[in-house]
Formats: sequence, C-alpha cells, structure tokens
Amino acid sequence: MEKAKTAIAALEASAEIIRLPHADGQTVWRVWGEGPSLVLLHGGSGSWLHWVRNIEVLAQRFRIFVPDMPGFGDSESLASNSVTLLARSIADDLERLPIDPHYCIAGFSFGTWIGGHLLAHHHDRVDRLILVGAAGLGRTLPLSAGLRSWRRLPEASARRQAHRQNLEHIMLADPNSVDALAIEVQSRSAEACRFRHRNVSEKMMLKDCVERWPVKLTALWGKRDAFIGGHFEERHKVMLAVDPGAGFHLIEGAGHWVQFEAPDATNRLVMAACLGAAVDTREKCVVSLEE
Repeated sequence: MEKAKTAIAALEASAEIIRLPHADGQTVWRVWGEGPSLVLLHGGSGSWLHWVRNIEVLAQRFRIFVPDMPGFGDSESLASNSVTLLARSIADDLERLPIDPHYCIAGFSFGTWIGGHLLAHHHDRVDRLILVGAAGLGRTLPLSAGLRSWRRLPEASARRQAHRQNLEHIMLADPNSVDALAIEVQSRSAEACRFRHRNVSEKMMLKDCVERWPVKLTALWGKRDAFIGGHFEERHKVMLAVDPGAGFHLIEGAGHWVQFEAPDATNRLVMAACLGAAVDTREKCVVSLEE
C-alpha cells in the first residue's frame, strides 16, 4: 500500500496543476508532457487516477490534460447533477487551457459519455474521440446487484476490502490485477466522488451524441468487460454507421478498466489513434472483432 501511495505521489508531483473556476467552485486539471494535445476523461466514481498506468507513457508523445471532473476527486461539485452541465463546464475549461486548436479525447466508461456531450461544443475541434470501455452504444449487463456497499463501513480496512471485491466484480478480469495500486485508486476515487452518475436523467446517450455530431472514432474494450458480456457486434455497427473507418479493438484477458489491466496495449492503441497510425493487430493481446 505504501508503495502505491508513493508512486501516485511521484506522478502527481510531476504534473502542472491548473485550477479553473466554475459556477460553483473550481475544477482541478493536471497536465503532463509536450506534443499534440490529448484530453483524458476518467470514469464514474473515478478521478484522474483512472489513467495512473498510462500517463507517463502517453506524456512522452503528447501534452495530456486530465481533469478531476466537477464532483469528482479534488474538483468541487456543480449545483446540478447533470451530464449536460458537466460537459459544458469541461468545454468552458478547454477554452481557457493552453490546448491546441484541434485535439483528441480519450474517455473511459462514463468519460466516453462526457466526451460525446463535449462534441456539442467542440465538434469542429475534436480530431478523434477514443472510446475506452464505452457505455451507451448498446446493451450492458446489470451488475450493480453484486456490488458491496462501503459507505457505512467505519474501518478503512473494511472499506478497502469492499473496494477489492467491487474491483473483482466489475472492473478487472484477473483477480491478480487487483493489486495495491488498483485498490488505492479505487478507494481514493470512489470515496471522494460526489457526482451521482447513476442518477442522472439525460436521455441523450453516447450513441445519440456521435450520431448527432459525427466524429472520427476509435474504440477499445477488454474482451472480458463484465458490462458488455460479449455484445460487441452491435457496438461495431453503431460506430461504422458514424465513421466507416472507425477503429475497433478488443484486448485479450482484460476487463472493463482495460487501460489499467492492459496498459501497454492501451497506450499503443491510443497513440496510434491520435497519430493516425496503423495498428498491428497481429500482436497477441490485440484481436479483431472477427477473432
């Protein structure tokens, strides 16, 4: 656990911290690297730490901008629990950040939904939307019944055990992936989250966003993503209808939090998508839909 905390502290110390005011407080952004601009958006009950195993590598090629979105992590909440307002707030921030006129977005899970809503404001600036473990493109499996509540557990050790069980249930395919760093990220992020993303009422899902504001798309999932249950074909069809050249990649052995469980493959795919480079699907960990 101490090693995990030390690693997080070192990564955060290497960041440029930018605090931007919003209507009800402030949003904290962390910035690393030099090169073309890449925005990373975390998932539900998450924080910038959802990208903890990707930042150092991606920052070698890109200037990456990673928020704690309002109501998550170190960022203060907006007055309303709204995806639309959250995306508007992030779009306002992007107008004030030293970001390129054109940039890529990589969103994870809930962050893909926010990325979709960002297209309403920056459709002409987003070169590519990279969907990592995306929801909102097709059927998902109801997994909440298997989650263990940690909120009323008084002891930190009991809460960490609950977080471990939840990681095994919905986030990571291999129990061995649920290491001290994963538990530390989950503990910090979930316990700091005030945005109730499961209770929002917006009817415009990710599918609706990309159909309304078409953009170049790349998607990647862990092939063992518990939310998807193997229903990849319908997602592929949605993406091809929006972008006939869309990239669609499955990563063997990985679950929903694919960028943590398979960081090397994820990093290569994200970099290739941003740079418009070809992907070698002969790599063992990356498979095509047909496989």
